[in-house]
Amino acid sequence: MAQAPSFVIINDNGAAVRAQINQIVAALRSTSSGAVEPSATAPGMLWLDTSTTPPTLKLRNLADAAFEPLLDGGEY
Repeated sequence: MAQAPSFVIINDNGAAVRAQINQIVAALRSTSSGAVEPSATAPGMLWLDTSTTPPTLKLRNLADAAFEPLLDGGEY
């Protein structure tokens, strides 16, 4: 599970920029999974809500106001 506080990479030294990029890539790889909503959001963003059983994949609405359920981890 990984979430990034921001998807903006600030101008910094090489190691700090690499750490920011690694944090963002980890969030993207895990679909920003976690038990609470990510703090940095954008319309169309995916989030795997692990606070539900089974976990629920949610999509940020176009108004960037809320995550809406898309799929849960149940059997289909």
